[in-house]
Amino acid sequence: MKRRNQLIIPVFIPHEGCPYRCAFCNQSKITGVNQQSDEIVVNQTIQSYLDIFDSESLPENREVAFYGGSFTGLPEERQKRLLHAVQSSIQSGEVHSIRVSTHSLLVTPHNISSLKDNNVKTVELGIQSTNDKVLQAVGRPCDFKTVKSAVDSIRKNGLKLGLQLMPGLPDDDETIFMKSVKDVIGLKPDFVRIYPTLVIKNTKLYEMYKLGEYLPWKLNRMVRLVKDALMAFQRENIPVIRVGLHSDPSMLENLVDGPYHPAFRYLVDSLIAREKMFDLINQLHRVPQTLTFKVPSRQVSLYIGHKKDNIHAIQNRYGINTIFIQQIGDRENLQLVA
Repeated sequence: MKRRNQLIIPVFIPHEGCPYRCAFCNQSKITGVNQQSDEIVVNQTIQSYLDIFDSESLPENREVAFYGGSFTGLPEERQKRLLHAVQSSIQSGEVHSIRVSTHSLLVTPHNISSLKDNNVKTVELGIQSTNDKVLQAVGRPCDFKTVKSAVDSIRKNGLKLGLQLMPGLPDDDETIFMKSVKDVIGLKPDFVRIYPTLVIKNTKLYEMYKLGEYLPWKLNRMVRLVKDALMAFQRENIPVIRVGLHSDPSMLENLVDGPYHPAFRYLVDSLIAREKMFDLINQLHRVPQTLTFKVPSRQVSLYIGHKKDNIHAIQNRYGINTIFIQQIGDRENLQLVA
């Protein structure tokens, strides 16, 4: 088994610690987890993930992540129990650190300092949008000033910062969301996640959908917007480590509508690849009938596109008869031979 660089061991605490119920949220249906995690569950989860690997293939960096709730909103005693459950694995070297997700309104200098003292290295904030109108529409009482204050507390404690965005919420559009992207870039997070808005059963958004008060975005529209967001983050060297919800059986069972695709990230990256090809062609003084693109070997499918969409798009735009794809080294850049 090939050694991976990082292993994230997820422990779900669905909606725990959060006093709010945002219109889009139903964590138990999204994660498929209904039982409350305790010390036994934490340790069983850690062991089940470690047992997958042998000593030679064990990832170099191993981290337990508490997802699905607002960790700093938990009663302090429960926070301590959950964090304490991981400490023996950290002391043995089986696990190196912890990450938690929480709400900006539930961040204080005290609780962030406490997280640091218990081997938490990363804090993720679900901010979804920086637009007050959008946040109000989904029942999320948290302005951008509060987000910046939470980020400041995290940074002062030397912790890594992750931020989560959710395009396509009620009252959102391309201009509003790209302003959120710009605001997030200004916060200089270590990484970002982007979760396109989906309609899930047993949420307020589902009720709005049934009443015709909310219309989900089409897949193509969402892919184009997330492509623009990814390119903006790439220009600033900010990794986007996740795009789209994981294809969990519970989530799929409760999915009603929205821009879901099991390979959403692939669609976005493929569209980015298409634009890179367009840019190279546009630099030519004359476009010939035959073109050859030299493509890093691991990205060939991205440049060809889903069902050869990129090849067809180039042919239709420029009237080119034949396009060849040649593989080159993974560390080489896209090249055009005309």
